[in-house]
Amino acid sequence: MMNIPKLHIQSTQGKIGLHIQKPEQTIRQYKPEQSIQQPEAEMNVRQRLGKLTVDQTNAWHNLDLKSVFVRTEELSGIARNRWLEGIARVSNEGDELMRIENGGNPMAAQAERNAGYDFTFDPGGKPVYDLLDINYQPQEAQIDIQRSKPVIETIKRDPEHYYRSGSVDITMNQMPELQIDWKV
Repeated sequence: MMNIPKLHIQSTQGKIGLHIQKPEQTIRQYKPEQSIQQPEAEMNVRQRLGKLTVDQTNAWHNLDLKSVFVRTEELSGIARNRWLEGIARVSNEGDELMRIENGGNPMAAQAERNAGYDFTFDPGGKPVYDLLDINYQPQEAQIDIQRSKPVIETIKRDPEHYYRSGSVDITMNQMPELQIDWKV
């Protein structure tokens, strides 16, 4: 039998050691300071006086308290009616006297009818709300507003940033090795 030499290889792996120090980072952001002030707006309101008219003429007329012009107009109307009534009465009395032959005593009857005077006075009633003419004309209000802008002040805060870089230390814990031998 023949001996053939054999190649014998033995290897040892290398081992690396890592020492890692992690990086650190801190960020702090503080709130900003802010103040807001709102000055009051200026407002001017001007209101003109409205116009109020009260006409109480009808209420006074209801109490029979009338102006001389109204009283004259009323009395002239009454006088005209009485005059027309008087003309009609005199005409009727003339017709009665014209027929005196029919009998009776028309002169005595006419004297008796015309002897009295019929007079009535109506003082009127009390004035009531409906007899007043009230008229009101309002005026528009003028409103002027001067607005004021808000005063905003802001103080910003920069962030605080802290950073420490990390590091990696590499060491060879075991060196690699390769042995080659021939064995017979």
